[in-house]
Amino acid sequence: MKKISLAVSLLLAVSSASVAEDAKSHQHHYYGGINLGGTSWGSLGSGVTSVTGVDDSDFSWGAFVGMQTLPWLAFELGYQDLGEADLKDVSGSYDAQIINLTAKFSYDFAERFAVYGKVGTQWYDWNANGSGVFEDDTGWTPHLGLGLQYEFDKNWTGALDYTWYNDIGGPDINYFGISAAYHWR
Repeated sequence: MKKISLAVSLLLAVSSASVAEDAKSHQHHYYGGINLGGTSWGSLGSGVTSVTGVDDSDFSWGAFVGMQTLPWLAFELGYQDLGEADLKDVSGSYDAQIINLTAKFSYDFAERFAVYGKVGTQWYDWNANGSGVFEDDTGWTPHLGLGLQYEFDKNWTGALDYTWYNDIGGPDINYFGISAAYHWR
């Protein structure tokens, strides 16, 4: 009987440690990271597009900090440079930067893999550059996104990310990119 009690106790201790290790990856913790990608700007309006074409594919980068509050919920604060849309036949361009606040909802669908959706708001600074271009704008608008995240180890994750930024000075801006994050667990 003592051997059975000892075996059961040992089995419970090992399984409890295993469950505790799995739960650790979703414990409350902080993280920070960077992202790199490209943007595609929506319509800049007929006042621009009736005069010239727009080259809107551009490099975008950003940095963020986050707090994992529940296994499925995190909050992020970030900065994103959304790049520049260059006018083709006239001298000028438009650029935008944002500071965003995001709620991120995730679901682990396989070991080390999670899908996520995000919703939030951002303050934007949208600028027109060049002669004959006279618009600048700032304000608050919403954004939505989704992605696929991979956990390399307990501290490092990487993700493929898409975010739609609504009405940044007029156009909607689509961001596609990758990110890397370090988690303080």
